[in-house]
Amino acid sequence: MKTIILLLSLLITTPAFAQTAKEYINSGLEKHRKLDYKGAIADYTKAIELSKDDSDLYLNRGNCEYEIKEYEPAIGDFNKTIELSPKNARAYYSRAVVNAAQKKYKEALPDLDMVIELNPSIPNSLTLRGQLRAITGNMKGACEDFITAKNNGDKGVEQYLTQFCSNIQGYNESIQLNLPENENWKIGADQENTEQRSIDYIHTNETIENWTELVNTFVIKGVKGMKDSNADVVMNLMFEQSKKNAPEAKLTFIEKDEKAEFPWIIFTVESPWFNNDPNPESQLWYIVQGKQALYNNFRAIKKAIIPNELKEKWVAFFKSAKVVYK
Repeated sequence: MKTIILLLSLLITTPAFAQTAKEYINSGLEKHRKLDYKGAIADYTKAIELSKDDSDLYLNRGNCEYEIKEYEPAIGDFNKTIELSPKNARAYYSRAVVNAAQKKYKEALPDLDMVIELNPSIPNSLTLRGQLRAITGNMKGACEDFITAKNNGDKGVEQYLTQFCSNIQGYNESIQLNLPENENWKIGADQENTEQRSIDYIHTNETIENWTELVNTFVIKGVKGMKDSNADVVMNLMFEQSKKNAPEAKLTFIEKDEKAEFPWIIFTVESPWFNNDPNPESQLWYIVQGKQALYNNFRAIKKAIIPNELKEKWVAFFKSAKVVYK
């Protein structure tokens, strides 16, 4: 009879135990969601007392401890998660984040290696490893991570490519204009500082003071003037600048692609005269947004308008240009 009573007791109390643990888990998750980290920690702790082998409970509690900067308990919980679930990529990621927060960069890197081996799609894992690689001196590895993260769709990585990789071989961005050899171009002027670069191309038999046709590339480093699809705004700003010195200048929009990897716009500014020069000059502009700079390019002739045939030729020339990495 005692045996039967004991069995009945177990049958009755086990569901009650499971329900109680589940209630603590649900309560902890709700408090966690509402950013009540201390309340969530208390509920997760009670749930752990009832379900000691649930690795997710340690992971959740550790993440809450991290949020309130209780780093040592957090590391302990992530260690326990990994002990119970050795292939839990999020536990390795969380432990790496805690170590990085304490500037223990070398300790964080092996965990990020494990994350990327187990599940490279975890958001920010490649970007974080790239940052830590850069901080610890592995610039090549950092840039490899940033490029992979970019290819995986991490839009936030662009700032790190610009910050760490613009001077690294294979990551230095520039625009490549395919100047035809039979037109005999040469560089007439090339000026650069930390913020800008301007290059003038002229025909080999001409000078920068006396030219018939000119190609200019003006690079504004680190600028995203065409971010969020505002190519028209950039075009109009350029035109307003032109009108200050050429009041009768005429703007003509030709074509644009704001959804391209490198958004661009083409337009003409034709000026019959200038405030400081009675001679005409007309320009066909090609402005393209790179990842590291805004590239403002134009071809110019000393005429009041650009003939249609020449205009078509110049449009084709600029559309053959490429943003490249060296």
